[in-house]
Amino acid sequence: MKLVKSLFAFALLASISGAATATSGTIGKYNLLLLGDYNFNGGDVQGQTFIGGDLNSSNPVEFGSRLTNTDTAIDAVTIVGDINASRVRVLRDNNLVYGGDLNGTAVELNDGNDGQLIHDSSLTVADIQAELYADTAYFAGLTSTGSFSSGNFDYTGSGDLAIFDVSAADVFAQNSNLSMNWGSAETVIINVSGTDINIGGGVNLNNGFNGDTAFSNIVWNFFEATNIDFNSLASKGSVLAPYADTSGGASFDGSFAAVSYTGAREFHNYTFNYTPPTSTQIAEPSLFGLMLLSGLLVIRKRRIKS
Repeated sequence: MKLVKSLFAFALLASISGAATATSGTIGKYNLLLLGDYNFNGGDVQGQTFIGGDLNSSNPVEFGSRLTNTDTAIDAVTIVGDINASRVRVLRDNNLVYGGDLNGTAVELNDGNDGQLIHDSSLTVADIQAELYADTAYFAGLTSTGSFSSGNFDYTGSGDLAIFDVSAADVFAQNSNLSMNWGSAETVIINVSGTDINIGGGVNLNNGFNGDTAFSNIVWNFFEATNIDFNSLASKGSVLAPYADTSGGASFDGSFAAVSYTGAREFHNYTFNYTPPTSTQIAEPSLFGLMLLSGLLVIRKRRIKS
């Protein structure tokens, strides 16, 4: 296990060379975005969902309860793989699109007659995966402009972008109460280092993390994490963890992007309201790094299913 994670970290670093452009379009659109499987044990996703693997559940699953019911249906739920669930409900008169097998799942399209069940075998996760990798690398490469000490994030600059570099061990210690001073910033990037992250019990996000503005304008960038257990954390702000299998949490207020999620929690309909400058150049995956990274992702996926 330790060897696999060490190799994974090496592959991540090896993949960085060349140049590309960050977008943040995906976490600005989807409430829940997984490159792999959604192992549903309860809760719901209130916004738009993209699942790059399979939807797995022995319980009914509900999507899209807080989406706007418009005259034109949108693809509220896109599942590249199979749907392995007893029942799936898509609310607000929108579409469910899937690429694999339905496997006897009962599908309910509610609140009107525009929503459709659409099978599309050409669905792929590749473009979205590349965007998430570009975004996490871009954010991680930004120069820190704020400080963190004794549970307080503090930004005293004059710009509209506050950037913090912290370690998971320092921030998410047992019984931590976290607060933030945004200053003049409109957007907050929190780059969190650490590969295997287990967030301690009793961690609370307080002043500066509450309200719609915070939920839509803060992103926690877990740029190197391969596993995150959110335990009882009520997460506030978007989560970007494109290399991590994730679980736990009390609730999520913000866009949530990871490899997989296993749990029974609510994803509230907020997305990340920031797009990096289109002219900004960031690290692009090298061929060797991508080959090694892809191989290790396959190994990890097989371990999960075994």
